[in-house]
Amino acid sequence: MFHGYWAAVVTPFRHGRVDIASFERYLATLLEGGVHGLVVNGSTGEALALSREEREQLVKAAVHRAEGHIPVATGIIAATTQEAVQQAQDAEKNGATALLVVSPFYMKPCSEGLITHFRAIHDASSLPIILYNNPGRTGVDIDLSVLEKLMQLPRIAALKESSPHFVRMGEWRTHLRPDFALLSGDDIPAPAFLALGGQGVISVTANVAPKTCATLYNAWVGADLETFAHFRDRLIPLNKALLLAPNPVSIKYALSTMGLIREEVRPPLLPLGDLEQMAIRRALQDLRAG
Repeated sequence: MFHGYWAAVVTPFRHGRVDIASFERYLATLLEGGVHGLVVNGSTGEALALSREEREQLVKAAVHRAEGHIPVATGIIAATTQEAVQQAQDAEKNGATALLVVSPFYMKPCSEGLITHFRAIHDASSLPIILYNNPGRTGVDIDLSVLEKLMQLPRIAALKESSPHFVRMGEWRTHLRPDFALLSGDDIPAPAFLALGGQGVISVTANVAPKTCATLYNAWVGADLETFAHFRDRLIPLNKALLLAPNPVSIKYALSTMGLIREEVRPPLLPLGDLEQMAIRRALQDLRAG
């Protein structure tokens, strides 16, 4: 299940409210484009700006739209274990396929605290878990010693790695269960991540270029290195342009230019500036031209 390009989806808003109609239309384009999975209520989905009811609404809508054709993971983003457990139980109740659980942010727990946190979520739900390592946002790093202990739990199934030290995955691979998946959390290093033994990507770029991203991955799996190299290089300008503002400001603007959603974000995020808008439009045009 944990392979390929999964789209980390945005949450469309219309005049301050979650826009489910636009959300479902936009998800339909991702399924048509061939993404391998969906992640709702992650950082790209502005999960920390959503209420509990809104998060539940989005999971239900994504599960309904996916219709069992591709898996739907939901982000579990909480500073405390109690809140994370509640989010996990809500996600399972509403039909999610898996949980993407980030380390508790701000609290900076020790290694044993991390293990206790993830074990509590594991034991409170029957869903498989993707661990999410993003020390730049959380302040803590899931290192190999923590990972080896967590892998003893049967439903700890994958790791989304978003640290600048992703090259260590090449070494870690030999210490992991054969069925344990490694997923890149960033689009720019994703091709290199696959070469290091990774199984896929949880992608922002796949929101606007789902077919291109799926083709890139399928070329890698099929050992079509010429096609893989072509699309790897074609995606670089767009990947870079989408980093011009805090996530998901850039990707929401890109989706708005495609007529799929409004670019509206919730404070403290702000809409994209003119220069950044121009760069993203150019990158999208160049990708289509290629």
